[in-house]
Amino acid sequence: MCYRFMRLMDKDQKQKLDGLKQKAKIKAQKQRLENNALLQECLAALGDYKLLEDEKEIGSIIAKASSPDVEMYSHDDQVILEDVLKYYIVWDEASLPVIITYGKIIMENWDDVMAVSFETYFVSVSSGKVIGIRH
Repeated sequence: MCYRFMRLMDKDQKQKLDGLKQKAKIKAQKQRLENNALLQECLAALGDYKLLEDEKEIGSIIAKASSPDVEMYSHDDQVILEDVLKYYIVWDEASLPVIITYGKIIMENWDDVMAVSFETYFVSVSSGKVIGIRH
């Protein structure tokens, strides 16, 4: 019986350790985002946005942005996003969050959005259409 109790304690301790590791990982990720000056400037400029947290939703959006059907444009090309439609913004750096905001807000803050990363993808919430911009 004593051996069984020790095994249970080991499982509990392992679960606590795993929980602490997960908390540390989340804290480190938040710290990286807070230290990313370009991202922080972009988010401040956008003002009205939402950071996505649902891992399944994020994975689905990233899969769309990674598909071969993406319309790719140069940074110098004039890209028009619909003012009243919502778009997910996906940057090519995995540590960056996926955010959602309106096309009008993106267009008004274009340079701040584009400065965050080398490639930026806009995924239409309503149609799923993806537009990619490469610097």
